[in-house]
Amino acid sequence: MQKKIIALAVAGLASTAAFAQTNVTIYGVADATYDYVSAPGSRAGGATDFKARSRVTSNSSYIGFKGVEDLGNGLKAVFQFENGLNTENGAAGAWNNRDSYVGLAGGFGTVVMGNLTGPTRALGAKLDINAGATGIGMNNALIGKFGGGSGASHFDQRLNNAVAYVSPNMGGFTGVIGYTAGYTASGLVGAETNGADSTIRGNTGWTLGANFEGGPVYVGYAYTRVEQDAAANGPAGVTMWDDHRVGAIFKIGSVAQIGALWDQHKQGYAGRSPLQQDVFYVNAKVNVGKGAIIGQFGQANDLRGGLGAVDHTGARHYTLGYEHSLSKRTTLKAVYSMINNQQNASYDFLYGVSAANSTATANAFSAGADPRGLSVGIRHAF
Repeated sequence: MQKKIIALAVAGLASTAAFAQTNVTIYGVADATYDYVSAPGSRAGGATDFKARSRVTSNSSYIGFKGVEDLGNGLKAVFQFENGLNTENGAAGAWNNRDSYVGLAGGFGTVVMGNLTGPTRALGAKLDINAGATGIGMNNALIGKFGGGSGASHFDQRLNNAVAYVSPNMGGFTGVIGYTAGYTASGLVGAETNGADSTIRGNTGWTLGANFEGGPVYVGYAYTRVEQDAAANGPAGVTMWDDHRVGAIFKIGSVAQIGALWDQHKQGYAGRSPLQQDVFYVNAKVNVGKGAIIGQFGQANDLRGGLGAVDHTGARHYTLGYEHSLSKRTTLKAVYSMINNQQNASYDFLYGVSAANSTATANAFSAGADPRGLSVGIRHAF
């Protein structure tokens, strides 16, 4: 249940008059699954496979506070702070490590500044079939990863040091444009070398998105581009990264829905063509009584360009699951997911198979191994 309280009750940081018109909503998600995962089949044989392990994963559980103050004449002040939670071991990151911002909203739209979900990340999540767009079946196992790695790709992380404008809804159409100054994000993959994650610091970027939603149809497009700072700790010779993403959903009454997502990501170099890869996903959800059967298939094609085409760097991702609603806010779920890596690829789940829990994402198997897992758990939204 969302609980609305007067901000004076939770923060005595200003006068009663300053908070009298501000409502704060406390909300969040508690999500936990028991996962059994492994990664057999590497090119080098069983010695470099990752043996089976079990774990409890909190799957992007979080708590948030958001509020709005009516300033009059159609103008409102808005704010939000979110923090990720790890139910399996009690660890938590710094406050506001998720979507956190402050801004103004009105008839002109909304302008916010902070740590933001950009349109590329938002489109990937909307086109994922799993409850809450999380877990081992999530589509970010393949999109944006340049040949492999666990965790979310560079393009599927939040934009920090960012400012964004979101248009008002105009007959089902909405748009967003954003800029990030000093973008820091882990997860960029130097796939032409060894697939290891890199950390990008001191970069700038911009992003835009357009969406239409009306009746049974949703269509979205998003673009993100990040310019490499010459002094940043990125892969040598890289000048930029960009990502085009298109997605669509069609609902068949209250019976089912189908979706499709296409993603093309590039890693640019000075003096030669960029490294490039195309990924697509298709999915479906069929409602059965109080539950739903979900299925998702994704394919990453071989890398090309850059230092030359890299053969056998693609993968296929299969997900099948069942979600059962105990109420509007509580869901039981079971998912089986498998990635078939080609011999030079090392794609992994969001929380890699070698991760003991959701506080770690690194993968520790050789190229060609095939991550797979069974996940059962519960998700509660409040």
